[in-house]
Amino acid sequence: MKALLVFMLTISATLAQAEVDIEAGKARYAECSACHGSQAEGNAALNAPALSHLQPVYIVRQLQNYATGVRSGEPGTPAAIMAASVEGWDNIAEKRNLAVYINSLPIAPKTRTLGGDAEQGATTYRNLCAGCHGRDGEGKNVLHAPALAGADDWYLLAQMRAFQDKRRGSHQADQLGAQMQSMANLVDDEGLLNIIAYLQTRQPN
Repeated sequence: MKALLVFMLTISATLAQAEVDIEAGKARYAECSACHGSQAEGNAALNAPALSHLQPVYIVRQLQNYATGVRSGEPGTPAAIMAASVEGWDNIAEKRNLAVYINSLPIAPKTRTLGGDAEQGATTYRNLCAGCHGRDGEGKNVLHAPALAGADDWYLLAQMRAFQDKRRGSHQADQLGAQMQSMANLVDDEGLLNIIAYLQTRQPN
């Protein structure tokens, strides 16, 4: 846990202190746009999520996880493809430039594709999730907890199921992912759909 806290503080300090080169981030994003869209709006057909609602500190941490093998998946899966695309990329400043550029893009409106009871989901979300992800899904930088408002509902469902069956969060270095495994298994399918339905009613920052 101590090592995780040191790493989180290092990323946060880097983002806070270093100058950001938006143009460099834009140039780097050209490699990402084929899957994630020109405005980081995502592409469900490619299982590529929207990104522009995410905080830079979270984007940097996930890029680092992919680059170091902390986050990956079975060959051919989106997670494995993403990990291969950034394998060995260890320049935090470049990741920061990319993350800040992505976060500067407009957040595209989302189309709800799943069922669920948003009113029921609000109660469950506030009891289980709001402590880390914020009352309205805005995320918390200090905890490296991502914003959930503005995310695709299909992607939220896929990631929660990945945590539930331990396809995500099982690497020994992914302590935050391990916490999410525990939290994800506190809800059944109905409760999960309700939470996601509630998040679809929240406005991203």
